[in-house]
Amino acid sequence: MRESLIFGAFGLLFPVVLIGKAWRRYDTSARRVLIVPALSVTLLLVAIPHGLRWILLGPDYSNRLYLTIGANVVLAFASAIYSGFKRRWMALVASAFLALAWFWVGAINSVA
Repeated sequence: MRESLIFGAFGLLFPVVLIGKAWRRYDTSARRVLIVPALSVTLLLVAIPHGLRWILLGPDYSNRLYLTIGANVVLAFASAIYSGFKRRWMALVASAFLALAWFWVGAINSVA
């Protein structure tokens, strides 16, 4: 239960708040940095119910599930690196937390 609360606070709520604040703060040309993390966190939020997760990410313990999780981790880290080069610090922190959240989803869904 405690892990779910920590994941909800730091893995979902914190990036959503940072992306929202950055979206309002940055000008229109700088918002391109936020597209990938915004889409990734939206996918993560929509995929919380098991029925939608099965459709969006893939069946449990499938290659498609792990490929989707891995692709989102790579995209979130790439977005964090790009945000760092562009000096968009809120986007960098949001992308880094989002990548960690996707790592956590991968760890929860692993076979062990």
